[in-house]
Amino acid sequence: MRKILLDVSPTGVQHYAHVSDDELITEEFTPTAVENLILDGNAELRNHGIVNKKSMFRHAARIPINTYYGWKKKYRTEGYAKTMTWGEFEIMMLNSRDHGKLLTGVKSL
Repeated sequence: MRKILLDVSPTGVQHYAHVSDDELITEEFTPTAVENLILDGNAELRNHGIVNKKSMFRHAARIPINTYYGWKKKYRTEGYAKTMTWGEFEIMMLNSRDHGKLLTGVKSL
């Protein structure tokens, strides 16, 4: 299977196509340096309290695309889809200790 770089977005996300005789698979990939920028930006928002806690709508987190697609796969393949909605699953993942760095100001959702 041949891997072809299609595009690199202004935010650094790389878009690939995997081509074989009978299928075409597209993939988005965020390099580690870009993920670190996202995590650093989240930390800055948390540390400076920029989030308006009185607003009805709050920016709660920024999630790198690789992490998001990993969560989607886990949701579909590990049986979570049978017991909870996608939104409930996202909240569970964001509230876990492993993903606390993705939050931008709300300690728990």
